[in-house]
Amino acid sequence: MRRKKIKRKKRITLLKIISFFIFLLIIFSGLYLAYSIILNEKIISPLAQRYVVQGGENISEELLKAKILFSSIKRASESSYLITLSDGGLVIISPSKNIKIQISSLQLILSRLTIEGKRVKLVDFRYDRPVVRL
Repeated sequence: MRRKKIKRKKRITLLKIISFFIFLLIIFSGLYLAYSIILNEKIISPLAQRYVVQGGENISEELLKAKILFSSIKRASESSYLITLSDGGLVIISPSKNIKIQISSLQLILSRLTIEGKRVKLVDFRYDRPVVRL
């Protein structure tokens, strides 16, 4: 009889300890969630800016994958990035549209103009159709 009471007390204390840790886990995860929502995940990084757009695409990596030579990428405004090509041409990309599609279109435009022997001065992807100035 006495052993059953002791085992029962041990179980109850074990359940109390487990429930306490679960309670702490829930509280800390809620605080972390609230903290990340309030800050909107805008933590200043000591690393260089990598030009990541909302969808997670990295402009410089996509340009390198497409084998497009560029010298710089700058944030022109909230609605555009300014890419300076290695031959001096300018490209304006809209972060609100799909970056991969814009870069593949840029690759096609540059290859066609290279075949024709022309140099591009400006390619603007902010509109429905790309604007190309030679």
